[in-house]
Order: sequence, then C-alpha cells, then structure tokens
Amino acid sequence: MGLVVMVFAAPLLQVLLVNRSPWGGPDLVTLAVMWLALARGPVWGCAAGLVAGLAADVTPPADGTVGRTALVLSVAGLLVGFWREGRPLPVAAAGAAMGVLLQAAAAVALGDDPWTAVVPELPRTLGWTVVLGALVGVLLLRRRPRRIEPYRV
Repeated sequence: MGLVVMVFAAPLLQVLLVNRSPWGGPDLVTLAVMWLALARGPVWGCAAGLVAGLAADVTPPADGTVGRTALVLSVAGLLVGFWREGRPLPVAAAGAAMGVLLQAAAAVALGDDPWTAVVPELPRTLGWTVVLGALVGVLLLRRRPRRIEPYRV
C-alpha cells in the first residue's frame, strides 16, 4: 500500500522538494515506478508508470508534451517487472538508469528540450537515481517473500 501511495505522491514531492534543491537529486517519479515494478511485477509497473507519468506530465510547471513521461515510465516499469526475478542490484540500477535516459531521449526527440539543456543535468540526476534505486530495490526484493512451489507426487 505504501508504494502505491508513493506513486501518487512522487510527482508532487519531485516538484516541491527535489527540483528546488541546488545540488539536484533523484527522479522520484522514476524511482517510485521502478520500486513498485520490483515489488509487484510487470502489470503493476506498467500501470504505475502510466499513472505517475501522467501526473508528472501535468504537474506544474508542465512544459512538455503530455504523455511523454507516461509512455517512457510505463515501458520501463513493464521491463523492470519482467526482469525482477534476476539479480536485484543490477535490475534496480538498470531500471532507474533506463527510466532517466529514456525520459531525456524522449524530451529531445519530441523537441521539448534541446540537447544543450538535457546533457548538463543528466549525469547528476542519473547518479542520484541509480544509486538510490539500487539501494532501495535490494531492500524491497529481500523483503519480498519467496514463492513456494507446490509439491508434486
């Protein structure tokens, strides 16, 4: 339940806290989607990406194409949900990196931001998001109960 609430709260926290900090910070919307996909699977990850992405697209100051973040995060959440059975650290880090990089690529491809605006902010945001995503992703997967296989005679 807490992860679902975080998906709805992440765009607001991103705008109010992280975007105003002078040293940058992680992309909380991407992290919320990745954590839910790791904890619940591909369907929840895709749905969370759609909901959180649309919320992030319309949260002021909305300056880009509506639906861009929703598309990117729903694809990233779906893929992370499928990959979650592997090793937790690489999956969480790769999912967080994929979300940030795909958002930057989509912003440039759709003409919302020029490369000169995206590239200087990308390393700092990518670093914060990957490190935080990997750490919490490992904790989430260790907390998840193992699936019990039925005994066959």
